[in-house]
Amino acid sequence: MKLTTTQVALLEAIKASLFGTEPNYSADTDWDEVIKEAKAQTVLGIISPVIPVKDVSVEMGKATYMRILFEQDKLVKLLDANDIPCVILKGSAAAQYYPKPYLRAMGDIDVLVTRAKFEKAVEVLESNGYIYDHNKDENGHMLAYERNIVYKKNGIIIELHHHFSSEGFDMDDILEQSIDKREYRELDGYKIPVLPDIENGLVLLGHINQHMRGCDLGLRQIIDWEIFIHKVMDRDLWENTFIPIARSTGLDELALNTTAMCIEYCGLPNDLNMVIQSKKSLAEYLDIIFETGNFGIKAYNSSKKKNDKRIMYTAYNIKSFGFFRYFQNDGLRKWSLCKKYPFLIHFAWIYGIVRTVIKGISSNINIKSIKKEVKNGNDRLSLNKNIGVKSKNT
Repeated sequence: MKLTTTQVALLEAIKASLFGTEPNYSADTDWDEVIKEAKAQTVLGIISPVIPVKDVSVEMGKATYMRILFEQDKLVKLLDANDIPCVILKGSAAAQYYPKPYLRAMGDIDVLVTRAKFEKAVEVLESNGYIYDHNKDENGHMLAYERNIVYKKNGIIIELHHHFSSEGFDMDDILEQSIDKREYRELDGYKIPVLPDIENGLVLLGHINQHMRGCDLGLRQIIDWEIFIHKVMDRDLWENTFIPIARSTGLDELALNTTAMCIEYCGLPNDLNMVIQSKKSLAEYLDIIFETGNFGIKAYNSSKKKNDKRIMYTAYNIKSFGFFRYFQNDGLRKWSLCKKYPFLIHFAWIYGIVRTVIKGISSNINIKSIKKEVKNGNDRLSLNKNIGVKSKNT
């Protein structure tokens, strides 16, 4: 993999901002392109102090950060007042490790409560002005395949988590037990309830697994991980505590390879004395991140890219989960009649296939694109296996 001038400049800026290194920018760096890439990766705020151009969106990001902290504080106090223990996931729980937390882009509020208090938390939110948005079934319960129920209040999205784990890994018992061991960290005058560092790191790692499996990982999640490693880990804690716990969830190889990629490309000091291996896989790992952008945003720049990603993702999941299981799950998610007439569940896979074919025809997808993206999907699955990304079948 040969990095572009824009990619090199972005990585140099990340190193300089997080670790105080002297950036080595090429004289022909196009800063408009660097800003464009940084926005696609949701890391513009992080690099803003060390690049020679300014963008108004950075100040807007700071304002959003403060709004989220304010609304988050009200939410935490409401749950506390109703005897519902909670912790914040990602977001400010990741920002706490940054030299300047307000430069870490914030999107929504993820809050995890104990499973025993989840229904009570739903009642409390809905009786206090939090507007239900999605992830419930027709009986008002969380959809069986979801992890959270989503609300909105004052323009902020809140994801109330029943659990955190998704396809491929299970750390929910570990996190559940850790809610009672939560710690309060101060960010800009607000006390944030968070998981202890080890468990918080597992969440950041699980987040990477989730988005690599979903083919939409961006640099922001990688930087969350590397700054966590830099601030929290020493060699003893890494080898004797974190890696064994990560191994129990199946994510130890992903932890090792993601950390190695951060050392190789993103400026993370090698304080863990890691021996960097599989450099080809690490280069492919970074290439995928630059290709997709945060939450896969680069796939939505055009209808062709959107269609290509749909084909690639379908091929990836068929290879990963099997033909029948993939289309059965797709049908269950998308066919609303299954909820009304349970006997139709047995035919959901047919609906899934027909729906996919109709979408392909309506989008004018050609055979050449299908062949190309099927190969890309298979290549992505192979890379994920090499770096330790887990799905139910790996």
